[in-house]
Amino acid sequence: MKRFLVNVLLILIISFVMVGCAKKEPPMDLYDSIQQRGKLVVGIEKNIQPFSFKGPDGKPQGFEIDIAKEIAKAILTDENAIEFVVVEPSNRISMLNSGKADMLIATMTITTNRANIVDFSEPYYFAGQTILIKRNSSIKSLTDLNSKKVGVAFGTTALEGIKTVAPGAQIRGYKTYQEAYNALKADEIDAFASDDTILLGYAINDINVKLLSQKYTQEPYGVAFRKGAESSRAIDIVNNTIDIMKSNGTMAKLKSVWFKPPEIK
Repeated sequence: MKRFLVNVLLILIISFVMVGCAKKEPPMDLYDSIQQRGKLVVGIEKNIQPFSFKGPDGKPQGFEIDIAKEIAKAILTDENAIEFVVVEPSNRISMLNSGKADMLIATMTITTNRANIVDFSEPYYFAGQTILIKRNSSIKSLTDLNSKKVGVAFGTTALEGIKTVAPGAQIRGYKTYQEAYNALKADEIDAFASDDTILLGYAINDINVKLLSQKYTQEPYGVAFRKGAESSRAIDIVNNTIDIMKSNGTMAKLKSVWFKPPEIK
């Protein structure tokens, strides 16, 4: 009986060792996965005019939406073979890494820290950080932000930017851009810091707010992918698509269509 138990124990140990040594299946190549599915799943911002916002027909439209369509055309030969999923700055990386999106085209700045977590395409747009204030605000320059309450959206690079140019500012964090904008309108904060292109959407639609003319960073936007070899082929195709759009005038045309800013004073 004792020998039987020893043999059973040895079998169990060998089984565990074999399972532990078994090679894990590598994640499926993203390009192949998209091809099999027959559609591209893209994470986008919900209401960031003019990058991504709901059109009169209820469908997403904007600069980044058109870029996504060009990418779908390159990968699947059909610009409409896309499913859009809404992400927020605070959850977009987790949405990507959990497989809920193939890629993010969501006003996402390429940074060293983020590049440790996700892979990026080459930049498709360069923004700059500034602040949104009420039109009657006493804030005239970045130095005026010291001691002021400044709102930022969680998960964005605005926090570090404000700490650099106005270390005395009182930072208030919000889950979404809209929440930060609402806080500005309700006088809960004195200024809202973010990329100028994001803040432009609010300035376009609200004459009671304006952008400060100063920019204090340069923000390259890139398409984000899950990190690893699985994304390599898809990234190559996206980079090639962006290069073609820049060289044949498509990117410039999209900018002329979507970026019609008001006078910034």
